[in-house]
Amino acid sequence: MIPAFNSQMPPDVDAIRDWLSRLRSQQGLAQAQSTIINLTHRFPEEAGLQALRDWYDAVWWKPIEFGAIRLERRNPDHFEFLWSLVVQKDFAYQLKHLPPNLTPRDLMLILTNEANAIIPESRSITWVIYKDDQPIGLSMFVNINFKNRTAEQIMGILPEFDSSFLVADAYFSSLSFAFNTLGLNKVQGLIYDTNESAANLQQRFGFQREGVIRQAVWSESDQRYLDLIQISLLYEEFLAGRFIQRYIGREARGDFLTTRRHWPRSTSEKFRG
Repeated sequence: MIPAFNSQMPPDVDAIRDWLSRLRSQQGLAQAQSTIINLTHRFPEEAGLQALRDWYDAVWWKPIEFGAIRLERRNPDHFEFLWSLVVQKDFAYQLKHLPPNLTPRDLMLILTNEANAIIPESRSITWVIYKDDQPIGLSMFVNINFKNRTAEQIMGILPEFDSSFLVADAYFSSLSFAFNTLGLNKVQGLIYDTNESAANLQQRFGFQREGVIRQAVWSESDQRYLDLIQISLLYEEFLAGRFIQRYIGREARGDFLTTRRHWPRSTSEKFRG
């Protein structure tokens, strides 16, 4: 049902938020984007609508290019590559967010939902990492929390493309997005204790090892509980890190990645269903 708009009074933002969510699922993202743009033109003084429009900006779905890699937001067009990762059990296991029992239908549903999702609702974003026209891995932020300004970073690049420069390009473009575009204060990582090399690599990139969460995950293949290595990088460490800043400074980046934005701490709560 289309909300009734009184020409003299701005519409209820909560009702519009819910309506746009239904519109995305029924008619697609483009229709929702067009609708919120029209509403902000009609009610230019309504700050709530303008803030809502920010999350529907096409830039959130625009590929990110950095160095030798390109990040494309995950969608149904990537099904073949994603399914190839699902069947690579060891690789999927390290990523943690590719459930081992996914069916092709399940995966397509996930990709379809992600393609239309806005970040405050999904509290996550996932990209497929490309080298030229070859998909080589995934980069994602999950459990995005605007109140605490935190998120968990997960990244995996196929072994045959696991070079230091490609990994660094993917990490630092993603971190620029996290700290500037999303305005986060802390990016966290939880790494299986069987993947010590990944923790060591991220420490070289400036992450700090906070500790170990003991026996946090059950491993079917090992038939034992695994510890999780907890690491993190703060915004102030991101700015002060000479290696990080020297590395990202050599690449041209648009305002989307370089301008720090400040989202209301209540952002996530406003989008809860």
